[in-house]
Amino acid sequence: MSLDLAIRPPFTGVHVVAMDRPRATVRLAGAIERWSNRAQQALLNHLMRRVLTALDGDRADLIREVNRLRAWRMRVEPPHPAHASIEAVRVAAPYREFAAPSGPADWFAPIRGEPSGFVFYVHGGSFAFERSPAVTDLVAQFAAAAGARVFAPNYRLAPEHPCPAAVDDVVDAFRWFRRNWPDEPVVALAESAGASILLAALQRARRVGLAMPDGVLLLSPWVDLSLQSWSVIAHSLAGTTGTTAYAMAMMAHLYLGDIPATDPVASPLFGDFSDFPPILIHASRADPLHDDSVRLAERIRAENGDLTVRLWTAEGHVWEKGRPSANARQSIELGAAFIRERLGQP
Repeated sequence: MSLDLAIRPPFTGVHVVAMDRPRATVRLAGAIERWSNRAQQALLNHLMRRVLTALDGDRADLIREVNRLRAWRMRVEPPHPAHASIEAVRVAAPYREFAAPSGPADWFAPIRGEPSGFVFYVHGGSFAFERSPAVTDLVAQFAAAAGARVFAPNYRLAPEHPCPAAVDDVVDAFRWFRRNWPDEPVVALAESAGASILLAALQRARRVGLAMPDGVLLLSPWVDLSLQSWSVIAHSLAGTTGTTAYAMAMMAHLYLGDIPATDPVASPLFGDFSDFPPILIHASRADPLHDDSVRLAERIRAENGDLTVRLWTAEGHVWEKGRPSANARQSIELGAAFIRERLGQP
């Protein structure tokens, strides 16, 4: 499904903004990029086949192969040297007189100035990976650009703790935050698989009466674990990405456990978005998960919700965490502007 076919303006509350134009690709550069993508796909599929084989063995074999996969991911997502000047750092938790949350969490704040408001951050990582150094850099960049404290709770990982453990942990963290800062403005932020966990957690939080955040910002969201988005298959076959539909299906399987892939607790695309706060999505046509953003926009449209999709042409999945570029800076700056606006900053 293409964005042009899926969304036809005008309609209330949902806006699609094209951020750049398709650019010509030099033939040699395009061939090198496809070769690099194919090589990464081959390696990733090899690691995934080892995980698949381990599924038939004992539990220790499976965890050993998943840990091998986790180590690989940490190596391919190091902090980028150009991010050394980020003007935000991990800080001590501002717990004051109340108890710490039940689960582990990190806090970030700008180096300069007094932070105003909060960002509630849920990291991605295919449901099985800890926050990588590259994503930690990204969190710090948003703290600096938005001038806000960032509360980044961790959650239990699959396959040791399948769905809904991660959602349970994020709901608990959000409940703890609301209990201790009931009147402070907060914007929820997530990337990739973190978007599934965050949105499922917010859907449950709303059902149990917790106040919703003042806004939601999603970067390259993965919100359908049934992998019904055509872009997942198309980009995998075309070699325009380093990931594969096979790898995504394996990670979804490890996370789902006994829960159906279309259950909203796993795939919030199929859940209820009534009374949600304004949502901003940053996505790219070149991302295998591009159509997840399209279909999420359709769901918000059906609920008469408030959503804006900013769409880039040729960026990769969560390109903001990679090599610094004009489009990465633009996405972070525009996302931070949305955060500041929703936090009521001047």
